[in-house]
Amino acid sequence: MGGPATCTVVLKGNTAQEMLADGTKHVTHAHPEIAATMAKMSPEDMAKWMAEFKPKFDALPDMPTSA
Repeated sequence: MGGPATCTVVLKGNTAQEMLADGTKHVTHAHPEIAATMAKMSPEDMAKWMAEFKPKFDALPDMPTSA
């Protein structure tokens, strides 16, 4: 999702929006400097980011779930 290369946390979500929510929650707690930058993004910049991320997410293969 664009975080630091040293971060190995696995984010989860069934939709791009769920991934964004999980990523935002993680960044807020683990990477406050990145969260501060994200907080300054305009709604237009966030929409642009999502417009670029969503097709990449949608192109990923479905992952099996454990029962």
